[in-house]
Amino acid sequence: MTVAVIADSAASLPPHVAERWGIGVVPLQVVVDGAARAEGVEIGAAEVVGHLRDGVDVSTSQPTPAAFDEAIATAVAAGASSIVLLAMSGALSGTCDAACAAGRRAAVPVEVVDTRTVAMASGFAAIAAARAAAGGAGTAEVASVARAVAAGTRCVFTVESVDHLRRGGRVGPAVAAVGRVLGIRPVLEVRDGEVVLASRVRGLARARAALHAAVDDAVAGCAEPAVAVMGVGARDQAASVAAEVEARLPAVAPVTVAEVSAVLAVHVGPGTLAAVVADLSAR
Repeated sequence: MTVAVIADSAASLPPHVAERWGIGVVPLQVVVDGAARAEGVEIGAAEVVGHLRDGVDVSTSQPTPAAFDEAIATAVAAGASSIVLLAMSGALSGTCDAACAAGRRAAVPVEVVDTRTVAMASGFAAIAAARAAAGGAGTAEVASVARAVAAGTRCVFTVESVDHLRRGGRVGPAVAAVGRVLGIRPVLEVRDGEVVLASRVRGLARARAALHAAVDDAVAGCAEPAVAVMGVGARDQAASVAAEVEARLPAVAPVTVAEVSAVLAVHVGPGTLAAVVADLSAR
């Protein structure tokens, strides 16, 4: 049995990381002025940031059926006899349902994992799954590893404005209300598939401090921690936070620095900073 691992593009895996682990990526779609573009193929996060700042109408959509079918066919052509397909939280997107439909069309068994999270929290689950597959694990074990790592991953982020999340219907009224208070930045977290308010702080410096505290707390409970710092139009800030984490916690180096995927960028907006901690040993 050869098990292939596929993730959707919301996992925000840097291309070289996906290539290293042989993880297939199914692109979600960014819709700009009514025209759908495959993220990572036809549009990237930097372009989305530019559109958002220019006031262009931008929305998102799940992957096309053809995109799923192509990713599965590519894996089969490369020798896969089964596939584990990781999808972003089903509470935030219809991508997981679309993945299940694609699995039913496939020529080989496909097990879909709703990671109940997003960004590199899903990405680390995909890496752990690919590592298990490379070690000879069967389909059920690879999927179990993906679920366990995803469930134990912490994803915390702060946004300049909750307007993008509110417009996309990704947060409840309690979170939306925080954004109306002048000078207050919400610190948000993905819990059980949904975006919730973790804390309220005043200013970017305290928001960054909250991310650091979350990283420290999560790393303390990990046997094999992996850390990523991500941004939306905030690469320098993300790199700075990552360097601070490495200086304070050298055992977790190197910290992955990555852009939040284009689709997620639409919903969180420019200036977003995120920290993700996973335990790759989770079973």
